[in-house]
Amino acid sequence: MIKPIYIHGMAGISIQPTTEPGYFFDSILPYTQNPVPACDPDYKALIPALQLRRMNKSMRMAIFTSQLALQDAGRTTVDAVITGSGLGCLRDSERFVEALLADEGQSMNPTPFIQSTHNMAAAAIALALKCKGYNMTYVNNANSFESALLDGMLYLGEHPEATILLGGVDELGERTTTFWDMAGYLKRDAPAIPTSLTDPTPGEIVAEGATFFVASRQPGPSPIGKVTAVETRLETDDHTAFVGNFLQKNGLDADAIDAVLLGYNGDARYDGIYQEVTQALFTGIPVVGFKHVLGDYDTVIAAALALGLQMLREQRIPSALQLSGPQPQRLTRLLVYTQRRGGNHGLMLVERYHQRSDNRQVV
Repeated sequence: MIKPIYIHGMAGISIQPTTEPGYFFDSILPYTQNPVPACDPDYKALIPALQLRRMNKSMRMAIFTSQLALQDAGRTTVDAVITGSGLGCLRDSERFVEALLADEGQSMNPTPFIQSTHNMAAAAIALALKCKGYNMTYVNNANSFESALLDGMLYLGEHPEATILLGGVDELGERTTTFWDMAGYLKRDAPAIPTSLTDPTPGEIVAEGATFFVASRQPGPSPIGKVTAVETRLETDDHTAFVGNFLQKNGLDADAIDAVLLGYNGDARYDGIYQEVTQALFTGIPVVGFKHVLGDYDTVIAAALALGLQMLREQRIPSALQLSGPQPQRLTRLLVYTQRRGGNHGLMLVERYHQRSDNRQVV
């Protein structure tokens, strides 16, 4: 049986100023474009300039957010690094293929090929931290972060005294987004962030980002919260049954959930999945969105996990993200459910942790 893991620190880069201290979506940066690049922080504050020049976007975002997460947890190193990435270092992949076509494979610079692999972000983090322990990257489309999270929970089950760095990262590429547009994935009709969810149109607004967490099996003195369960499914014909069975397997019913985070992104073709689940299971329960302000990318659920943990820490839901339901009096247990383009369904249970004076855990 997979046991819960505790989150001690976290940080994220997104299209919103999530690296700013104290930011909690009380103000939303608007955009009228598609795709939308992430807000770049001052990378030089945590990464030496000489190293920064050699890094692609994914590596920069991953190292910066991992360092911030470690600072948030009050640590300097970890025992393992586990990441998820749907498309890896996409820009270097595109650069390598373009050079291959242009030069017909002759006299090519190997650097873009070396840095195009999906595990470069995790490798760069390990080098920066001098971490020689377990290092793994999961590439599973829009379930990449959930796969990394499952592995992290298994690893900590086998190494209960260890601390790990766990995260998801994806970057935008110029050529790839052109292909997505040709395939009809992108929203063409007046794309905007925040995305309208009351009058959805076909297509998604794609973005990029990185979110990292410091996690362990031990609660420690003051964890932010804990992840108790995660499940994925490539395809399902009955979305309500998928969510309901997940709750049942974890000994819960819908009334035990204080708020549900759903991946509404304004795509008229797929947002009905969330409406179906809400009407069947979560009527009267607060519904929180995140893709309509963060955009969509394969590991955006990592940002949703960070949002959920922040909600538990702050004990409130940002008004810009609450889509329906009352403002809850208390936030103890959250459910995160997302899918992308009708597939790669992912579920996470996130809970609050509180230590009583007699050192007994209270949830």
